Amino acid sequence: MGGSTSHGPGQNGDEEMIANCYHRSQGWSLYVANLTENDDELSIYRLFSPFGAISSVNAMLDEETGKSRGYGFVNMPQYDSAFEAARMMHGVQVAPGKNLSVSFKTNKRNTHKYAANTNTAS
Repeated sequence: MGGSTSHGPGQNGDEEMIANCYHRSQGWSLYVANLTENDDELSIYRLFSPFGAISSVNAMLDEETGKSRGYGFVNMPQYDSAFEAARMMHGVQVAPGKNLSVSFKTNKRNTHKYAANTNTAS
């Protein structure tokens, strides 16, 4: 956070990353997986707030039980804060045998393990 090296977008042709990961109204969106069933928006907020301002938190909950479905999203207005949060929180153990998986969420609809088989012309 304090060094001269910037991890900001816009370097090395990152325009596609900006288009896919930045949300004008919410900022940079992080996908957080491997949450415990008891995690809610407040607990997720508490995990990520030490890294900077948070625009919003969305915990995906089971409609019937009200318990966490194991994933959610954290939106942060500043890229450096989101980058540091993802870097520091990825792999953090939140329960025995349960480590967080944190990455930048993308807007691409076909982003899944089979996307490599899909070739589309622009």
